[in-house]
Amino acid sequence: MNLGKRLYDLQQLDLDLAKTTEALARVDHQLNHNETLDKARADLEAARGGLAALRDGQKKGEWAIDDVQAKLKPIQQKLLGGSVKNPKELLNLEHQASQLKGQITEAEDRVLEMMGQIEALQEDIALKTALVASVEAEWQQTQQSLISQKDELSEDLNEMAQHRAEILASIDAAHVETYEKIRARKQGVAVARIEQGRCQGCRIAVPLSEQTQARAGDLVHCGSCGRVLCLG
Repeated sequence: MNLGKRLYDLQQLDLDLAKTTEALARVDHQLNHNETLDKARADLEAARGGLAALRDGQKKGEWAIDDVQAKLKPIQQKLLGGSVKNPKELLNLEHQASQLKGQITEAEDRVLEMMGQIEALQEDIALKTALVASVEAEWQQTQQSLISQKDELSEDLNEMAQHRAEILASIDAAHVETYEKIRARKQGVAVARIEQGRCQGCRIAVPLSEQTQARAGDLVHCGSCGRVLCLG
């Protein structure tokens, strides 16, 4: 096998290695990140946090009602007990009682509203909990598939690495260095095939003399793009 062909085979293997490495990275990312599950869990936690806040608000509202009722009770006792005779004082007590009753009504309305919100949120949490369970079950199945893919890709990479080592062993180190330098400059494509008399890297015609050299197995560079030429 001539030098150009061996370098071309090395390049194809390097391209496959790059693709397989990228595929393995994607699988690793998928194994460690599930945006759908993360979002479902986040939504559930947000709903639970909202529920806790509403329940806390309900308790505080009920305590506020108790406090106002405690203030109202002695006033009502005075009004009903007949101990207060002064009309002005009675009028003042009635005004205080009316204000306190208004506060109680407003507080009770707020508590009732929160209770309605709590009930609706509890139903929403039940739905979100079921969704999380469903996504988790699906994710477990997906993980098994991803783990299998990862194992296969890792095995492929090991085999490619062994094959690459075998190819490198058959090529002079100086030629490998040349290949790597061109590969770095040409976005991973250091070797181009000659087809129909043209370099497939830049599509420029290759002189017959250089085609002959490439066919003979010599290291020939394209005069236009500088890539190693492969024929055969």
